[in-house]
Amino acid sequence: MMSNTLMRMGAALLLLVATHTAVAAAKATEPQEIVQQTTEQVLQALRTEGEALKKDRQRLYQRINDLILPHFDFRQMSKWVLGPHWRKASDAEKSEFTRQFESLLVRTYSDALVEFRDESVAFLPIRERSDTEVAVRSTINRSAGPAVPITYQMHKVGDGWKIYDVAIEGVSLVINYRSSFAQEIKRNGIDGLIRRLAKKNSADGG
Repeated sequence: MMSNTLMRMGAALLLLVATHTAVAAAKATEPQEIVQQTTEQVLQALRTEGEALKKDRQRLYQRINDLILPHFDFRQMSKWVLGPHWRKASDAEKSEFTRQFESLLVRTYSDALVEFRDESVAFLPIRERSDTEVAVRSTINRSAGPAVPITYQMHKVGDGWKIYDVAIEGVSLVINYRSSFAQEIKRNGIDGLIRRLAKKNSADGG
């Protein structure tokens, strides 16, 4: 189901939470601190469990799930990814799609983690869109190839901040998945999309 572009985006996304970082701003904001702290936690997991995680995909998936997903607003991401189809979906379909979408991204990120853990990342000053919405900007400095800009769109949820979209080289993750999923829904309906995601997640070690 996933195109090469989506796979590349998944790999690039994971680099931000799987690599050494350098904060360019004089003082990190709260959203930046969330991403940086998550990075440090993932690095610590790799240092202490690296070989075990490489050999045991389920353990790898679970560690990434525990460390990263609390900082994503997957309900909102799922709503925007499905677009108008979200309004037509039943409560059960919304819940199951969100669950399978989470699982898809965890597996994509986790598999990329094994290959892309030695790159470096620098954070740029954030862009405040409002009191409750910011863009956390960063750049992946690759050892081979040009640098890759990544922007995390974050909004305030309750007393904290969560990610609701990520742009790689200016390309939105949500928009890319929306296009891919819309084609699947057109062919097989939202139930067909959910079944396809569940099958892929299961085949990947779900």
